[in-house]
Amino acid sequence: MIGRFFRKWFGVRAKAGVTQERLVPPVAVPVVAIDDEAAPGALPAEDIEDRFYRLVFGIGPSHDQGMTPAEQTTLRRVRDAFGGERFDVGSLPRLPAVVPQLMRSLRNDDTDSRALAEQIARDAVLVGEVIRVANSAYFRTARPVASLPQAITLLGHDGLRRVVMQMVMRPILRTDDSEAGRQAGERLWEHAERCARACVFLGRGVCDPFEAFLAGLASQTGAQAILREVERAPDSAALAFSRLFVGALRQQIERLSLHAARHWNFPSRVVQALAERADPADAGARTPLGRALLASSRMAMLDVLVERGAADADAVLLATPAQGFSQARLLACRDDLRATAVAEA
Repeated sequence: MIGRFFRKWFGVRAKAGVTQERLVPPVAVPVVAIDDEAAPGALPAEDIEDRFYRLVFGIGPSHDQGMTPAEQTTLRRVRDAFGGERFDVGSLPRLPAVVPQLMRSLRNDDTDSRALAEQIARDAVLVGEVIRVANSAYFRTARPVASLPQAITLLGHDGLRRVVMQMVMRPILRTDDSEAGRQAGERLWEHAERCARACVFLGRGVCDPFEAFLAGLASQTGAQAILREVERAPDSAALAFSRLFVGALRQQIERLSLHAARHWNFPSRVVQALAERADPADAGARTPLGRALLASSRMAMLDVLVERGAADADAVLLATPAQGFSQARLLACRDDLRATAVAEA
């Protein structure tokens, strides 16, 4: 949802003029000692991820210990289509032409409202969304906002960036190719919005707020392509969806989301955070944003599971030293997600 919490989520304005030429080597972040006790209902990350993707796929739990031959064949098919750097980047969703130029302008706080209005005016849907948000209850204007320049001034750079990227990402995740795809898309979009919110919360004080928001929003951009490939597999009806198979598909989704962010020239710290999450050999995310993204992705998954009745209401992500956040911090993030959802309802 877009509305009341721009200032709460973003806090201070992002610094202007940040370049994004090359990925810099990550700076080591010390592992955080976890001294407090696990909260009642704390769930390990692997359980949360398994349950979430079963919800997305519309399948129940599995008791299979290993992959079946059909699963191995399907996984090879997915890896052949999207693995490594060999896949066709043309198969990734395209960003609207206005977005790259608009994002460059929005990184510069000196860009005036008239120049932004000229760029946004090229996309009628984006114009309507910007004006709609400016007229939302959060801003409580004395008179309805009718013009694009007025809406742009009211939202500010941070608000505009959020509106633009939500407009871009929503149709990538939410599709109506099939009923199963539509249901999966709803769950994926619910996760992406909450992941963005949680990433800003967990990254507060150490991460650029908009980069944290963007990393969370981009966390599932590879999911629909992977889901469609699995549906098209010749052996799809014979798939048992063992835990190992679901975990392997999750890794492919994370890697494809990383490829998409690189292809779209997202900020280097965002790409780095997605790269850390997608690296199964990494003992823990190494940058502040990488750590925030990893934990917020799991927090958002759990929040969706609770809402859909697939996890207990008191459940929370189990804190671990490698994850880098105390149990108290994760509980605070959970409570923030729920408070925001109630306020926006």
